[in-house]
Amino acid sequence: MLYRSLFLSLALAACTPGNDVITHYDDWTDFNEFVTPEHEVFRDRKAIMTVRPVIITRGGQRAYGVLTNIRRRVPNGPMVETMYSGDIRLHYQKHDTLWSHCIDGCQRAEVGVIHLSEAAFHAAAVTGLPIRVQGRRGRYHGTVPGALFQRVLDVG
Repeated sequence: MLYRSLFLSLALAACTPGNDVITHYDDWTDFNEFVTPEHEVFRDRKAIMTVRPVIITRGGQRAYGVLTNIRRRVPNGPMVETMYSGDIRLHYQKHDTLWSHCIDGCQRAEVGVIHLSEAAFHAAAVTGLPIRVQGRRGRYHGTVPGALFQRVLDVG
């Protein structure tokens, strides 16, 4: 009963306004992850792009980035070639291509991460991070709001 009460109080605390950073500890890999819920930064009739600033820690080391999810609502999935912020080419790494959001049919998605330095992550907390994506099946653009980076910094 005590564990159930503790779990319920933690679950309710996670739902309080302003506490929208998801924290996760993986005891197998010893990684701590601090990430925001998905935030939509681009939508047109063919595609949607969502982002999630993230900090991952392990053994005193930290990694900073933005998780991306670009999905197409038309046949053929996205194929990201490059990402830019202004004239700076971002270090993007594709993680997977998958089917997602299967409600009335499924959408093809490419998920990945934009690797950022600690300084770039802190700067983005002030200015936001404009992103321009170029791919074989579309171009997408949007800005990750600075407040999302700051929320992760406040918790992580």
